[in-house]
Amino acid sequence: MENAADRAVLAIDFGGTQIRAALVSPDRAVHARRAVPTDDEEGVDAVLARIVAVAGESRDEAASSGLPDPIGVSISSPGPLDPWRGVVLMAPNLSGWRNVDVAGPVRDALGLPAFLERDTNVAVVGEWRYGAARGTRNAIYITVSTGIGGGVIVDGRPLVGADGTAGEVGHMVVDLDGPACGCGGIGHVEAIASGTAMARDGRALMTGDPTGVLAGLAAGRDVDAELVARAADAGDAGCMAILERAWVAIGALCASLLNVFDPEVIVIGGSIAEHRPRLFEVARTEARRRVLPVLFDRIRLEPAALGGDVSLIGGLPIVNDRIGDPAHAAGSRQPQGAPS
Repeated sequence: MENAADRAVLAIDFGGTQIRAALVSPDRAVHARRAVPTDDEEGVDAVLARIVAVAGESRDEAASSGLPDPIGVSISSPGPLDPWRGVVLMAPNLSGWRNVDVAGPVRDALGLPAFLERDTNVAVVGEWRYGAARGTRNAIYITVSTGIGGGVIVDGRPLVGADGTAGEVGHMVVDLDGPACGCGGIGHVEAIASGTAMARDGRALMTGDPTGVLAGLAAGRDVDAELVARAADAGDAGCMAILERAWVAIGALCASLLNVFDPEVIVIGGSIAEHRPRLFEVARTEARRRVLPVLFDRIRLEPAALGGDVSLIGGLPIVNDRIGDPAHAAGSRQPQGAPS
């Protein structure tokens, strides 16, 4: 678990908002950064082309700077996905993404082995190896961003599941009569506490109160989670309630995960968590209220240590552990082993 990855990798972080790429060296330094908007409304083929292009630009810049050649490519992506075939099965927050081969086009275009993994699995491995969960054997990572996802380490091993989709914590039910999720389910935490959900609730709020603080800040621009948070900071009671409900839902999620997995730590990251410290205050209180009493005194909810680079740095062990491993040959569908 403590062995550092010793070969550079080309890391791609593909999300609902942007596509990033960089060369990550064995010392976990991030070089030759590139980023472009995802613009998924332009279609799957256009997004795949952007993924390949931005990764190629990053590799070329790294080479021209004399950095070591990457041995492979890590692709951090929304899920659910099949990590063995390199296929995104469904991405609820991306238009038209069903059964899309991502690793194949990247491998063919760049001429390097490519490993697709769910973004939160990349993140939990990164935080477990190098960050806030280092030194533990049981840990959970939750990201609070455009969507909500998670990754789980159980007894020193990443939890994968029979179909490679274990850890989809964003689709745990926290409200039996809650709103519909992008996946079609009801009452999922992602439908309440994600950036997408906050934006939806903000738009509904503004429709009912067209002269409120939020409406004044919007001034014709589309309402997103950032705008809802700014309105809450400015004293908009409705927006404050949206955020509080989201943080309570995160706390309920954490309690359920603590009760089921008994981890040493839950690490919370993502763009929203990074900028909203009250999330931790409310979530800790709510988790303590709901968790089994025996766990009450040792609840640890920690902010992520690797920040926005977690899905890039986490690519180091993803590639170094899996390259040459028959368990991760394309189409093998074998469960991954413990990392070296």
